[in-house]
Amino acid sequence: MAQRTVLSGGRLPSGKRVDIAIDDESECIVQVGTVSLQPSDKVEDLQNMVILPAPVEIHAHLDKVLLNRSLPYDVNPKGDLDGAISAMQSIDLTPKDVFSRAKQAVLEMVKNGTTTVRSHVDVRDPVGTSSLLALTELSAWLAETKLATLQISCLMGRQLTGRLGVRNRALLKESIELGVDVIGGCPYLDDNPREALNILLDAAMESGLPVDLHTDETLDKDVFTLRHLVDEVEKRGVETGVTASHCVSLSMQPERTQLEIAKRLAEARVSIVVLPQTNLYLQARGVNQAPPRGVAPAKLLQEAGVNVAAGADNVQDPFCSVGRLDALETASLLILAAHLGPDVAWETCSNSSRKALGMEEISFAVGGPADLLAISGEDLRSAITQATPDRLVIHKGRVISRTKVSSSFST
Repeated sequence: MAQRTVLSGGRLPSGKRVDIAIDDESECIVQVGTVSLQPSDKVEDLQNMVILPAPVEIHAHLDKVLLNRSLPYDVNPKGDLDGAISAMQSIDLTPKDVFSRAKQAVLEMVKNGTTTVRSHVDVRDPVGTSSLLALTELSAWLAETKLATLQISCLMGRQLTGRLGVRNRALLKESIELGVDVIGGCPYLDDNPREALNILLDAAMESGLPVDLHTDETLDKDVFTLRHLVDEVEKRGVETGVTASHCVSLSMQPERTQLEIAKRLAEARVSIVVLPQTNLYLQARGVNQAPPRGVAPAKLLQEAGVNVAAGADNVQDPFCSVGRLDALETASLLILAAHLGPDVAWETCSNSSRKALGMEEISFAVGGPADLLAISGEDLRSAITQATPDRLVIHKGRVISRTKVSSSFST
């Protein structure tokens, strides 16, 4: 008889109390409802817990994560994007250090319930592909231990075009040969944004890899390469998977422009990744009168049918000095800054992010993937509000982490 793990008496996000049986061999859900226990079952009592689709961290920077733990707090005194980029120029990123910090961060994410991560990694001089190779090593270790799934996106240096881009174009080719999972870059920062965009899309289509581009991370409404991106996707019929991250300047466009672009993004099946934590930190510095939030219009995009995902972006580094490596923090910020309801906020952090990565939805249906997070609480809202450390994490049908805390008071 097949071995099963039975999650007993937990609540679904809807509040309904159920048992969930997971087949250890197939790594899938095999029963939902009232499960009759078998002698060989491994039972997890979840009577006081909510069971959620496991979150995805769709936009990390594991080569930079946790750098601030060994840097002065004022490493980026300006606090904005340019200040962070400038601060990084003086930081020596060794492969050993990148691997160590990235591993520590991913294990913290796993403890908090995140079992799938897409990380962008700088590929530029002077680091070349050394940080990429460090994360490739981490990806292999995570696959071997079955603790998490890591996708790596090569974040190409900001100049890809012309004479100054020769070295970065060579590094892009080298990254693909080394087996990178995703093509990434910042075409909006290039001297020739449209040509840079074409270089990255050409590379994606020739290699058959998806593309995830840092797009318009600025409040300057005149920087609007998102329109160029959807133009090219429509013209080329790109089918490898296209994601645009940040898209901050979209929030500065007139509503009619936002609606027009949203409709085209939905039709072209381009996913948008909103990143409230880091964009709230970096954007609108020095704007004292009605400062904009610096977050893409998630609700408008979702209502237009766009697949909107969400991530934390930078955590405890020059681009964002705080962050808990916890998707519940991202969900909470989506409620506060993007005015999403708790259910939509969590969907954005979980299944919508899975969709952007080309993964199967977690629907608590028989035969579906068993990537789950159980957390103490009465319902989804209380889980997000309290963000208690009491959690049970299941990845590919296996319990990979459990955290239990207790409190006592003296009077």
